[in-house]
Amino acid sequence: MQLVIPMAGLGQRFQDAGYTTPKPLIPIDGVPMILRVIRELPVVNRVVLVVHPQHVAQNQIDTLLRAQIPHAEIVVAPGLTQGQACSVALAEPFLKRDESVLVSACDNSHLYDESRFTAMTTDAIWDALIWTYSGEPRVVIKPEWYGWVRADEMGAVQEVSCKRAISDRPISDPVVSGTFWFRSAELMLDGIERLIAADRRVNREFYLDVVPNLLLEQGKRVAIFPVEKYIGWGTPDDVADYERWTRYWAWSQSKAGRHV
Repeated sequence: MQLVIPMAGLGQRFQDAGYTTPKPLIPIDGVPMILRVIRELPVVNRVVLVVHPQHVAQNQIDTLLRAQIPHAEIVVAPGLTQGQACSVALAEPFLKRDESVLVSACDNSHLYDESRFTAMTTDAIWDALIWTYSGEPRVVIKPEWYGWVRADEMGAVQEVSCKRAISDRPISDPVVSGTFWFRSAELMLDGIERLIAADRRVNREFYLDVVPNLLLEQGKRVAIFPVEKYIGWGTPDDVADYERWTRYWAWSQSKAGRHV
């Protein structure tokens, strides 16, 4: 299995909050965010990272990544792309088209059942998987920030809605976490090519969330892979909230064994 992580954005919200470190390198528990992401995903045999040229010129992110992940292929985007799907497509020269591929955001992690993921990827019935979570109250506040999935009782995907709630009860609906698995890189790249050819943009950008809809239109089978817990570091508030909880659990553990 191959891994592609697009991180060709500028991380504007972090810049606006005063961060000078590129988002993928911001420390999470003392470890660069991107390393946390890779370490906590399923094991892969190839890693392709797509970065922004400004982060290369100003922060030497390519050198830092090669030092930490020597086997990774680093792709420098020509600039801001027309969306996540376009950034992923830049990895094409380094992918084996007949091998499966996992695509992940650079700013989150999950608590998940790896054995279940392996079972689903080895089951020939599925052509693609969408990692999802549900029951998070914050997603209801701004449903237009998220991707949403309608699936049947067996987890088979019927529709993906990008940046728009898919029902009037979003708290109960599967939310796209930003991680996708495709049976082959060719299947994914063909989907992205058709996405762009059909100009199926959302908010003027091409999102990978929409590719599963194109696969469904081809008669492919897509399923959700529900995770137990989604951990987001995508905004300064997310990182601050995570750090508060980390400090709390460390403090709580230090009190273990004390008598009331």
